[in-house]
Amino acid sequence: MLIHKIFVIMYLSLFLIGCATTYAPGDWLPETEEVSRQAYGGWITIITYPDTINSEEKWFQYGGEFISTDKNNVYLLYDTVYTIPKNNILKVTLELDEKSSVEYGLWTFGGTVSTISNGYYLIFTAPFWLLTGIPATVGESNRDRYEAENPDLNYWTSVQKFARFPQGLPDNIELKDLKSKIIFN
Repeated sequence: MLIHKIFVIMYLSLFLIGCATTYAPGDWLPETEEVSRQAYGGWITIITYPDTINSEEKWFQYGGEFISTDKNNVYLLYDTVYTIPKNNILKVTLELDEKSSVEYGLWTFGGTVSTISNGYYLIFTAPFWLLTGIPATVGESNRDRYEAENPDLNYWTSVQKFARFPQGLPDNIELKDLKSKIIFN
């Protein structure tokens, strides 16, 4: 009976790996070692309040490179630069690099399965793999990810360093001239 419970937990842990999702397009986020060597900002996803009070309206979602922020607005670049008023932002997620949570989950799964060779000691070693592997996988999926609901000044101050222009937009820049890392067809 205990072995059945262990396999159910292993199955659920593999299922939960799929919950560690990213909003960034594939291959957009750099590897961790490359973050400090690139000139681009992190990937920011912003969910805003509806523009009307009509209950049929839904929220809006924007995603793109984090360009900058100022007192009133956040700037992100996708196919063009979007200027989003801070007071319209319901939720924001900033991601900096590619995660290895799938690999962590597979190591946890493989390690747990390998405890079959331990015989009766499996009742000790399999839970140990799960108790250490699942938190490690969850931690990896949340690493370098900054989320906030109704973000305040403290949030924007803490993430500004991850923008393309961390000191704010230069005075002489034309937003329409900024080029995205993504190539659009």
